[in-house]
Amino acid sequence: MAAVALLAVAAGRADAEPRFAVREGMQCSQCHVNRTGGGMRTPFGISFAQTNLGTFRQRGLFDPHLGGSVTIGGNLRLSNRTLLPTRTELDGVARKRRASNSFESSESNLYLLADTIPGRLAVYVDETVGPEAAFNREAFVLVQGLPVDGYIKAGHFMLPFGLRIPDDNAFIRAATGFNYANSDLGIEMGIEHGPFALKLAVSNGSLGSSDTNRSKQITVHATAVSQYVRGGLSFAWNNNSSPDFKFQSITSGAHMGGRLGRLTLLGELDWIHAITDPEPYDQTAVYFESNFEAHKGVYARFRFEAFDPLVSLANNERDRFVAGVSWFPIQLFEISAYYRLNRDITQRIESNADEIVVEAHAFL
Repeated sequence: MAAVALLAVAAGRADAEPRFAVREGMQCSQCHVNRTGGGMRTPFGISFAQTNLGTFRQRGLFDPHLGGSVTIGGNLRLSNRTLLPTRTELDGVARKRRASNSFESSESNLYLLADTIPGRLAVYVDETVGPEAAFNREAFVLVQGLPVDGYIKAGHFMLPFGLRIPDDNAFIRAATGFNYANSDLGIEMGIEHGPFALKLAVSNGSLGSSDTNRSKQITVHATAVSQYVRGGLSFAWNNNSSPDFKFQSITSGAHMGGRLGRLTLLGELDWIHAITDPEPYDQTAVYFESNFEAHKGVYARFRFEAFDPLVSLANNERDRFVAGVSWFPIQLFEISAYYRLNRDITQRIESNADEIVVEAHAFL
C-alpha cells in the first residue's frame, strides 16, 4: 500500500489518450471518470490499460479501490529534453543558440473519487502536486444516471473542447486555451445516446483569473463515434470585457479520427476570432497525428502542427514535425522517444531550436 500511495503522489500528467479512443471506437467516458476525458480512469479504463497495452504482461492487476466507495489514481511523466543548437540570420547579423539539456517533470497529479451513491452521485478531485507548485485542477460533484445517459457536473473543471491530447504545448491546446493548465468554475451538462454525445458548459470564462461577473462563457462539444471513424465539432463564446478593455472571443473547431488496421489517424482544425481593442484578430491552429502499432505495445508515431498567430499578417506561421516511437513494455508503464523539428520566423530563435525528448510515463 505504501508503494501505491507513493506512486499516486508522484503521479504526473493525468492525460487522456484520444488515439486509443479513436482506435477502439469509444467515447471518452468509457475510460475516464470525467465524462469529457482526462484524469482518473474508470474500472474499464484500468482494465483496458492493464490487459491491452503491455508487450510483456506481468502477473497481478492493480486495484485502485481503497475500500468502500473511495478510489485513487495518478500518472507520472519524467523526461530528458535536449534543445539542439540553432543559428539564424536577421538583417545580415547571425544569431546563435547553444545546445542545452535538462530533466523535467511536466506535472504531478493525484486524483480521488468518492462514489457516494454508486452510479448516481460522486465527488471527484484532481490535484496537481508538482513539480513547482500545488494547485487544484478539477474538483466537482458529478450526478449521473439521468435520462439518455445524461449527467450534470458542477464545480471546477476543464472545459469540453476538441481533442484532449496530453501535450499542453500543442498549438491546438495552447492557442485555444483549452488545456490541462486552464480550468474554470461552472456547470456542465451532457448526454450520450449510442454513438452520439453532446456536452454544454456554462462557466465564468475567466480561466482561473478574476471573474468580471458580467458574462459567462458558453462551450459546446459534440462527437459521433463508430468502429472505424470518429468526428466532432466544438464551439466556445466568451466575453471577458471590462470597462477599460474589450475582449470577446469565438473559438470553433472540428476534429476527425479514423482506424485502418494497425494505423490510427486523428486531426483537429481550430479557428479563433477575437474582438479586442484596438482591432480584432484571427488565429488558426492545425494538428495531425498518426500511430502505427508495429508490435503489441509498440507504436511508431508522427505528428504535424501548424499555427498562424495573426492571419492578417503574411509569413508569420509556425510549424512542427514530430517523429518517434512509444513502447509499453509492461502494463501501466510507457517509454517514448521522439525528435521534434521546429520551424518559426527568423526573429524567434528560441522557437527554431529542434528537440530530442526521451520520456518515461507511469500511470495507475
